[in-house]
Amino acid sequence: MAASPAAATPQRTAEQQAGLLWSYIRGFHATHLMATGIETGMLAAIDRRGAATPADIATELGLHAPYVTTWCRTACAYEVLDADGGERFRLAPFMRELLVSRGDPRHIGAYVSIMQRYGGPDLTDHARHYRGGSAFTFQEHGRDFSQLVADTTGGLQTFVARRLLPGVADIRTRLEAGCRLLDVGCGAGGLMTRIAQAWPAVRCHGVDVDPHGIAAARQRISEAGLAGRVTVAQAAGESAHDDGGFDVATLFEVLHEIPVPARPGVMAQTFAALKPGGILFIVDETYPSSHAELRQPEYAFSVQTAYNELTWGNVVPTREEQDALLTGAGFRDIERTQVAGMFTQIIAHKP
Repeated sequence: MAASPAAATPQRTAEQQAGLLWSYIRGFHATHLMATGIETGMLAAIDRRGAATPADIATELGLHAPYVTTWCRTACAYEVLDADGGERFRLAPFMRELLVSRGDPRHIGAYVSIMQRYGGPDLTDHARHYRGGSAFTFQEHGRDFSQLVADTTGGLQTFVARRLLPGVADIRTRLEAGCRLLDVGCGAGGLMTRIAQAWPAVRCHGVDVDPHGIAAARQRISEAGLAGRVTVAQAAGESAHDDGGFDVATLFEVLHEIPVPARPGVMAQTFAALKPGGILFIVDETYPSSHAELRQPEYAFSVQTAYNELTWGNVVPTREEQDALLTGAGFRDIERTQVAGMFTQIIAHKP
Protein backbone atom coordinates (compact mmCIF):
# COMPACT_ATOMS: atom_id res chain seq x y z
CA MET A 1 0.00 0.00 0.00
CA ALA A 2 1.36 3.39 -0.98
CA ALA A 3 1.85 5.89 1.84
CA SER A 4 0.43 9.39 1.44
CA PRO A 5 0.58 12.55 3.52
CA ALA A 6 -3.14 12.93 2.77
CA ALA A 7 -3.71 10.19 5.35
CA ALA A 8 -2.36 12.34 8.20
CA THR A 9 -4.87 13.24 10.92
CA PRO A 10 -6.03 16.86 10.64
CA GLN A 11 -5.24 19.11 13.58
CA ARG A 12 -7.94 18.61 16.20
CA THR A 13 -8.41 19.50 19.84
CA ALA A 14 -8.43 16.86 22.56
CA GLU A 15 -12.16 17.44 22.95
CA GLN A 16 -12.76 16.79 19.25
CA GLN A 17 -10.76 13.57 19.39
CA ALA A 18 -12.69 12.48 22.49
CA GLY A 19 -15.94 13.25 20.66
CA LEU A 20 -14.82 11.09 17.76
CA LEU A 21 -14.19 8.13 20.06
CA TRP A 22 -17.47 8.62 21.91
CA SER A 23 -19.28 8.55 18.56
CA TYR A 24 -17.76 5.10 17.94
CA ILE A 25 -18.92 3.91 21.36
CA ARG A 26 -22.39 5.29 20.65
CA GLY A 27 -22.42 3.28 17.41
CA PHE A 28 -21.64 0.12 19.39
CA HIS A 29 -24.66 0.73 21.62
CA ALA A 30 -26.89 1.67 18.69
CA THR A 31 -26.04 -1.60 16.93
CA HIS A 32 -27.06 -3.59 19.98
CA LEU A 33 -30.19 -1.51 20.43
CA MET A 34 -31.29 -2.22 16.85
CA ALA A 35 -30.50 -5.93 17.18
CA THR A 36 -32.56 -6.12 20.38
CA GLY A 37 -35.45 -4.41 18.63
CA ILE A 38 -35.27 -6.98 15.83
CA GLU A 39 -34.85 -10.10 17.95
CA THR A 40 -37.56 -9.22 20.50
CA GLY A 41 -39.97 -8.20 17.75
CA MET A 42 -40.36 -4.65 19.08
CA LEU A 43 -39.55 -2.98 15.77
CA ALA A 44 -41.99 -5.24 13.90
CA ALA A 45 -44.70 -4.61 16.53
CA ILE A 46 -44.34 -0.84 16.19
CA ASP A 47 -44.46 -1.20 12.42
CA ARG A 48 -47.68 -3.25 12.58
CA ARG A 49 -49.37 -0.75 14.89
CA GLY A 50 -48.12 2.38 13.16
CA ALA A 51 -47.44 3.86 16.59
CA ALA A 52 -47.43 2.31 20.05
CA THR A 53 -46.68 2.96 23.70
CA PRO A 54 -44.05 0.89 25.50
CA ALA A 55 -46.89 -0.61 27.55
CA ASP A 56 -48.65 -1.73 24.35
CA ILE A 57 -45.48 -3.38 23.07
CA ALA A 58 -44.65 -5.02 26.39
CA THR A 59 -48.16 -6.48 26.67
CA GLU A 60 -48.22 -7.79 23.09
CA LEU A 61 -44.78 -9.40 23.26
CA GLY A 62 -44.66 -10.42 26.91
CA LEU A 63 -41.73 -8.14 27.70
CA HIS A 64 -40.71 -6.23 30.84
CA ALA A 65 -42.40 -2.82 30.47
CA PRO A 66 -39.73 -0.64 32.19
CA TYR A 67 -37.04 -2.08 29.91
CA VAL A 68 -39.20 -1.45 26.85
CA THR A 69 -39.73 2.15 27.93
CA THR A 70 -36.00 2.79 28.17
CA TRP A 71 -35.41 0.99 24.87
CA CYS A 72 -38.02 3.17 23.09
CA ARG A 73 -36.64 6.39 24.53
CA THR A 74 -33.08 5.42 23.60
CA ALA A 75 -34.17 4.40 20.11
CA CYS A 76 -35.76 7.85 19.81
CA ALA A 77 -32.48 9.46 20.91
CA TYR A 78 -30.65 7.41 18.25
CA GLU A 79 -33.26 8.47 15.62
CA VAL A 80 -34.45 4.91 15.00
CA LEU A 81 -37.88 5.88 16.41
CA ASP A 82 -39.80 9.15 16.44
CA ALA A 83 -41.99 10.22 19.38
CA ASP A 84 -45.63 11.08 18.75
CA GLY A 85 -46.21 12.45 22.24
CA GLY A 86 -47.82 10.77 25.22
CA GLU A 87 -45.13 8.07 25.20
CA ARG A 88 -46.22 6.86 21.74
CA PHE A 89 -43.45 5.92 19.35
CA ARG A 90 -43.32 5.14 15.64
CA LEU A 91 -40.58 4.13 13.24
CA ALA A 92 -38.46 6.98 11.93
CA PRO A 93 -38.56 7.47 8.14
CA PHE A 94 -37.24 4.51 6.12
CA MET A 95 -36.58 2.40 9.23
CA ARG A 96 -39.30 0.00 8.07
CA GLU A 97 -37.40 -0.68 4.85
CA LEU A 98 -34.00 -0.74 6.54
CA LEU A 99 -34.76 -2.80 9.64
CA VAL A 100 -38.11 -4.61 9.25
CA SER A 101 -38.88 -5.44 5.60
CA ARG A 102 -36.58 -8.33 4.74
CA GLY A 103 -37.43 -8.30 1.05
CA ASP A 104 -36.50 -4.67 0.53
CA PRO A 105 -33.17 -4.11 -1.31
CA ARG A 106 -32.25 -1.54 1.35
CA HIS A 107 -32.79 -3.95 4.27
CA ILE A 108 -29.81 -4.22 6.62
CA GLY A 109 -31.57 -5.69 9.65
CA ALA A 110 -30.01 -9.11 9.14
CA TYR A 111 -26.57 -7.48 8.98
CA VAL A 112 -27.29 -5.81 12.32
CA SER A 113 -28.21 -9.22 13.78
CA ILE A 114 -25.01 -10.79 12.43
CA MET A 115 -22.94 -8.05 14.03
CA GLN A 116 -24.55 -8.64 17.41
CA ARG A 117 -24.85 -12.42 17.37
CA TYR A 118 -21.60 -13.34 15.62
CA GLY A 119 -19.56 -10.20 15.05
CA GLY A 120 -19.39 -9.37 18.74
CA PRO A 121 -18.06 -12.76 19.86
CA ASP A 122 -15.70 -12.91 16.88
CA LEU A 123 -14.24 -9.49 17.62
CA THR A 124 -13.97 -10.34 21.32
CA ASP A 125 -11.79 -13.30 20.33
CA HIS A 126 -9.48 -11.25 18.12
CA ALA A 127 -6.70 -10.94 20.69
CA ARG A 128 -6.32 -14.73 20.83
CA HIS A 129 -6.29 -15.04 17.04
CA TYR A 130 -3.74 -12.24 16.72
CA ARG A 131 -1.28 -14.08 18.93
CA GLY A 132 -1.11 -17.13 16.68
CA GLY A 133 -2.64 -16.13 13.38
CA SER A 134 -5.47 -18.65 13.80
CA ALA A 135 -8.83 -18.33 12.06
CA PHE A 136 -12.48 -19.21 12.68
CA THR A 137 -13.71 -19.65 9.13
CA PHE A 138 -17.07 -18.81 7.61
CA GLN A 139 -17.92 -22.51 7.31
CA GLU A 140 -17.05 -23.19 10.96
CA HIS A 141 -19.69 -20.73 12.15
CA GLY A 142 -22.43 -23.26 11.38
CA ARG A 143 -25.80 -23.55 9.68
CA ASP A 144 -27.62 -20.69 11.43
CA PHE A 145 -24.82 -18.30 10.53
CA SER A 146 -24.95 -19.35 6.87
CA GLN A 147 -28.70 -18.74 6.81
CA LEU A 148 -28.37 -15.34 8.46
CA VAL A 149 -25.74 -14.32 5.90
CA ALA A 150 -28.17 -15.39 3.17
CA ASP A 151 -30.84 -13.18 4.75
CA THR A 152 -28.39 -10.29 4.92
CA THR A 153 -27.74 -10.30 1.19
CA GLY A 154 -31.31 -11.06 0.04
CA GLY A 155 -32.26 -7.50 -0.86
CA LEU A 156 -29.06 -6.89 -2.78
CA GLN A 157 -29.52 -10.22 -4.60
CA THR A 158 -32.93 -9.05 -5.81
CA PHE A 159 -31.34 -5.83 -7.02
CA VAL A 160 -28.64 -7.79 -8.84
CA ALA A 161 -31.12 -10.17 -10.49
CA ARG A 162 -33.58 -7.50 -11.62
CA ARG A 163 -31.45 -4.38 -12.09
CA LEU A 164 -27.70 -4.87 -12.21
CA LEU A 165 -27.44 -8.00 -14.38
CA PRO A 166 -29.97 -6.82 -16.99
CA GLY A 167 -28.35 -3.40 -16.81
CA VAL A 168 -25.45 -4.90 -18.78
CA ALA A 169 -26.75 -5.06 -22.35
CA ASP A 170 -24.85 -8.21 -23.35
CA ILE A 171 -26.03 -10.03 -20.23
CA ARG A 172 -29.65 -8.93 -20.62
CA THR A 173 -29.73 -10.35 -24.15
CA ARG A 174 -28.48 -13.68 -22.83
CA LEU A 175 -30.93 -13.72 -19.91
CA GLU A 176 -33.83 -13.11 -22.26
CA ALA A 177 -32.63 -15.81 -24.66
CA GLY A 178 -32.29 -18.43 -21.92
CA CYS A 179 -28.59 -18.68 -21.12
CA ARG A 180 -26.75 -21.06 -18.81
CA LEU A 181 -25.47 -19.24 -15.74
CA LEU A 182 -22.84 -20.45 -13.28
CA ASP A 183 -22.93 -18.97 -9.76
CA VAL A 184 -19.52 -19.48 -8.15
CA GLY A 185 -19.87 -19.44 -4.36
CA CYS A 186 -23.65 -19.70 -4.51
CA GLY A 187 -24.14 -19.99 -0.74
CA ALA A 188 -27.78 -20.70 0.11
CA GLY A 189 -28.81 -20.26 -3.52
CA GLY A 190 -30.55 -16.92 -3.07
CA LEU A 191 -29.11 -15.20 -6.13
CA MET A 192 -29.75 -18.15 -8.43
CA THR A 193 -33.37 -18.54 -7.38
CA ARG A 194 -33.99 -14.82 -7.81
CA ILE A 195 -32.39 -14.86 -11.27
CA ALA A 196 -34.44 -17.92 -12.28
CA GLN A 197 -37.64 -16.30 -11.03
CA ALA A 198 -36.91 -13.04 -12.83
CA TRP A 199 -35.79 -14.70 -16.10
CA PRO A 200 -37.92 -17.81 -16.80
CA ALA A 201 -35.74 -19.15 -19.63
CA VAL A 202 -32.45 -19.10 -17.69
CA ARG A 203 -30.85 -22.26 -16.30
CA CYS A 204 -28.57 -21.84 -13.30
CA HIS A 205 -25.94 -24.03 -11.67
CA GLY A 206 -24.27 -23.09 -8.39
CA VAL A 207 -21.20 -24.34 -6.59
CA ASP A 208 -19.97 -23.66 -3.06
CA VAL A 209 -17.57 -25.16 -0.52
CA ASP A 210 -19.94 -24.57 2.43
CA PRO A 211 -22.03 -27.70 3.13
CA HIS A 212 -24.52 -25.67 5.20
CA GLY A 213 -25.07 -23.31 2.28
CA ILE A 214 -25.49 -26.18 -0.19
CA ALA A 215 -28.10 -27.86 2.02
CA ALA A 216 -30.01 -24.58 2.37
CA ALA A 217 -29.76 -23.98 -1.39
CA ARG A 218 -31.26 -27.39 -2.20
CA GLN A 219 -34.16 -26.71 0.14
CA ARG A 220 -34.70 -23.22 -1.28
CA ILE A 221 -34.64 -24.50 -4.88
CA SER A 222 -37.13 -27.24 -4.05
CA GLU A 223 -39.50 -24.91 -2.21
CA ALA A 224 -39.38 -22.45 -5.12
CA GLY A 225 -40.28 -25.21 -7.59
CA LEU A 226 -37.13 -24.57 -9.59
CA ALA A 227 -35.47 -27.99 -9.45
CA GLY A 228 -35.81 -28.34 -13.23
CA ARG A 229 -33.83 -25.17 -13.94
CA VAL A 230 -31.58 -24.62 -10.93
CA THR A 231 -28.97 -27.12 -9.70
CA VAL A 232 -26.26 -26.96 -7.09
CA ALA A 233 -23.14 -28.92 -6.15
CA GLN A 234 -20.64 -28.81 -3.33
CA ALA A 235 -17.25 -27.92 -4.77
CA ALA A 236 -13.81 -28.76 -3.43
CA GLY A 237 -12.46 -25.31 -4.20
CA GLU A 238 -12.17 -25.53 -7.97
CA SER A 239 -14.34 -28.46 -9.08
CA ALA A 240 -17.95 -29.05 -10.19
CA HIS A 241 -17.75 -26.79 -13.26
CA ASP A 242 -18.71 -27.86 -16.77
CA ASP A 243 -15.90 -26.62 -18.99
CA GLY A 244 -17.06 -24.35 -21.78
CA GLY A 245 -20.74 -24.80 -21.00
CA PHE A 246 -21.82 -21.45 -19.51
CA ASP A 247 -22.74 -18.10 -21.03
CA VAL A 248 -22.48 -16.06 -17.82
CA ALA A 249 -20.68 -16.61 -14.50
CA THR A 250 -21.39 -14.68 -11.32
CA LEU A 251 -19.40 -14.17 -8.12
CA PHE A 252 -21.63 -12.34 -5.65
CA GLU A 253 -19.82 -11.24 -2.48
CA VAL A 254 -17.50 -14.23 -2.89
CA LEU A 255 -14.15 -13.11 -4.29
CA HIS A 256 -12.86 -11.70 -1.00
CA GLU A 257 -13.92 -14.92 0.78
CA ILE A 258 -11.84 -17.23 -1.43
CA PRO A 259 -8.50 -18.07 0.26
CA VAL A 260 -5.79 -15.99 -1.40
CA PRO A 261 -3.71 -19.00 -2.58
CA ALA A 262 -6.82 -20.55 -4.18
CA ARG A 263 -7.95 -17.45 -6.08
CA PRO A 264 -5.91 -17.95 -9.28
CA GLY A 265 -7.17 -21.52 -9.56
CA VAL A 266 -10.81 -20.54 -8.99
CA MET A 267 -10.52 -17.78 -11.59
CA ALA A 268 -8.90 -20.17 -14.07
CA GLN A 269 -11.68 -22.72 -13.55
CA THR A 270 -14.34 -20.04 -13.94
CA PHE A 271 -12.70 -18.88 -17.16
CA ALA A 272 -12.66 -22.46 -18.44
CA ALA A 273 -16.32 -22.93 -17.52
CA LEU A 274 -17.40 -20.08 -19.81
CA LYS A 275 -18.01 -20.37 -23.52
CA PRO A 276 -15.89 -18.18 -25.81
CA GLY A 277 -17.43 -14.73 -25.54
CA GLY A 278 -18.76 -15.53 -22.07
CA ILE A 279 -19.15 -12.83 -19.43
CA LEU A 280 -18.04 -12.78 -15.81
CA PHE A 281 -20.11 -10.61 -13.43
CA ILE A 282 -18.71 -9.81 -9.98
CA VAL A 283 -20.12 -7.81 -7.06
CA ASP A 284 -17.65 -7.45 -4.19
CA GLU A 285 -15.72 -5.00 -2.06
CA THR A 286 -12.51 -3.32 -3.23
CA TYR A 287 -9.85 -2.51 -0.65
CA PRO A 288 -8.01 0.84 -0.78
CA SER A 289 -4.74 0.90 -2.69
CA SER A 290 -3.20 3.74 -0.66
CA HIS A 291 -3.27 5.16 2.85
CA ALA A 292 -5.11 8.23 1.55
CA GLU A 293 -7.92 6.03 0.22
CA LEU A 294 -8.40 4.43 3.65
CA ARG A 295 -10.37 7.51 4.69
CA GLN A 296 -12.33 8.05 1.50
CA PRO A 297 -16.07 7.33 1.93
CA GLU A 298 -16.30 4.93 -1.01
CA TYR A 299 -13.89 2.57 0.74
CA ALA A 300 -15.49 2.72 4.21
CA PHE A 301 -17.44 -0.51 3.85
CA SER A 302 -14.53 -2.45 2.35
CA VAL A 303 -12.25 -1.38 5.22
CA GLN A 304 -14.94 -2.42 7.71
CA THR A 305 -15.44 -5.77 5.96
CA ALA A 306 -11.71 -6.47 5.89
CA TYR A 307 -11.52 -5.90 9.64
CA ASN A 308 -14.72 -7.75 10.59
CA GLU A 309 -13.83 -10.82 8.51
CA LEU A 310 -10.10 -10.81 9.22
CA THR A 311 -10.16 -13.85 11.49
CA TRP A 312 -12.50 -15.69 9.13
CA GLY A 313 -9.48 -15.89 6.84
CA ASN A 314 -11.01 -13.40 4.37
CA VAL A 315 -8.87 -10.81 2.58
CA VAL A 316 -10.46 -8.00 0.55
CA PRO A 317 -8.41 -7.44 -2.64
CA THR A 318 -7.37 -4.09 -4.03
CA ARG A 319 -8.29 -3.00 -7.54
CA GLU A 320 -4.82 -3.97 -8.72
CA GLU A 321 -5.15 -7.43 -7.17
CA GLN A 322 -8.59 -7.94 -8.72
CA ASP A 323 -7.34 -6.93 -12.16
CA ALA A 324 -4.27 -9.18 -11.88
CA LEU A 325 -6.46 -12.17 -11.00
CA LEU A 326 -8.79 -11.56 -13.92
CA THR A 327 -6.16 -10.89 -16.56
CA GLY A 328 -4.04 -13.74 -15.23
CA ALA A 329 -6.94 -16.13 -15.85
CA GLY A 330 -7.38 -14.80 -19.38
CA PHE A 331 -10.24 -12.30 -18.95
CA ARG A 332 -10.17 -9.10 -20.97
CA ASP A 333 -12.10 -5.79 -21.34
CA ILE A 334 -12.60 -5.28 -17.60
CA GLU A 335 -15.23 -2.69 -16.64
CA ARG A 336 -15.82 -1.38 -13.11
CA THR A 337 -18.78 0.47 -11.55
CA GLN A 338 -19.44 1.45 -7.94
CA VAL A 339 -22.75 0.20 -6.53
CA ALA A 340 -24.60 1.87 -3.63
CA GLY A 341 -21.43 3.68 -2.58
CA MET A 342 -20.17 0.41 -1.02
CA PHE A 343 -19.63 -2.33 -3.56
CA THR A 344 -17.77 -2.75 -6.85
CA GLN A 345 -19.43 -4.25 -9.91
CA ILE A 346 -16.89 -5.80 -12.27
CA ILE A 347 -17.61 -7.06 -15.78
CA ALA A 348 -14.95 -9.12 -17.59
CA HIS A 349 -15.05 -10.99 -20.88
CA LYS A 350 -13.66 -14.28 -22.13
CA PRO A 351 -12.26 -13.70 -25.64
